[in-house]
Amino acid sequence: MISVVVPVYNVEKYLRHCVDSILAQTYTDFELLLIDDGSPDGCPQICDDYAARDTRVQVIHKPNGGLISARNEGIRAARGDYVCILDGDDWALENMLQFIHETAARSPEPLDMVLFAAHNVYEDHLEETVNNVPEGYYDRERLEKEVFPFLITDRRNGLQGGVIQAHTWDKAFKRELLLEHYTREERIRVFTDVPMTYECLLHCRNVYICNERLYMYNKTNEDSIRAKSRENLLTKSFFYLVSYLREHLNGLGPDTDRQLNEYAAMLIIRTGKWRAETEPALRDAARHLKEELRESDMLSFVSVNGLPRKVGAVILLLKLHMYYPAMLLCAARVRQQKMQGKQSG
Repeated sequence: MISVVVPVYNVEKYLRHCVDSILAQTYTDFELLLIDDGSPDGCPQICDDYAARDTRVQVIHKPNGGLISARNEGIRAARGDYVCILDGDDWALENMLQFIHETAARSPEPLDMVLFAAHNVYEDHLEETVNNVPEGYYDRERLEKEVFPFLITDRRNGLQGGVIQAHTWDKAFKRELLLEHYTREERIRVFTDVPMTYECLLHCRNVYICNERLYMYNKTNEDSIRAKSRENLLTKSFFYLVSYLREHLNGLGPDTDRQLNEYAAMLIIRTGKWRAETEPALRDAARHLKEELRESDMLSFVSVNGLPRKVGAVILLLKLHMYYPAMLLCAARVRQQKMQGKQSG
């Protein structure tokens, strides 16, 4: 059996579509766990209505504790061999569970995870989000050679994000793996998928990776946590995130400590670039970045040593409290990326 966990909070507009997409699956041996995280809208009643109509649907009502808290509640309650986790404003294609079942069934060894792909859904178009590694079966040896060195960050063509998407919703996890490695730090409120996804992957004995698009990731919900997260990167929640990653991931794979240092630096610079792009004046952007860095204490996690030259230059300026020059570099990077986008378009 497959367990499908859906944390539910303020998604009344989208929830029925999400639930209907699971109940319409071609593979029917599943349970659907709707975790109402104290949602103040009509979601609790919608959940109860579905449970009354279909015995595969179970509802857990709990006080609001955040996305990780709700997700953990579902993981602990799940009874399936594999667990899928959907966002309440997204939906699945009708063959998603069938694909997971068939992939696991034909594997030479019981799989710890099945990784697939998704479509980003915008108002007027779709975009693909895929894994940047060859498709196929990966045992531990192949993971350590081809995936783990580039899991969190990838420096082979400039410093970029890792080769595996950190989302939880485009993956199926073996339940025993999740119970050992779900995220215990529930104060994390940004990039909530990152710690669990990477920790589980780094403990896998084997996985199957493909780019079959089976999930529809709703990018039209501007009220979602993920839509607002880039505005609130350097908060205390981010301190909890990076602290947790350093505690639980260091040493698990090749150069994990280096990748975590690069990851933290990238997110600081991402915030600087966002400030440079949205603030009316760079001095205002520099002042706000200074305030955010003091609140989050993020610079204490980052060492300049080993960072690529341009990234290291920004971090060094910030460590020297030279916020305006650092913001000038971030603004220059924004302009460069826009020019590259125009040329490629």
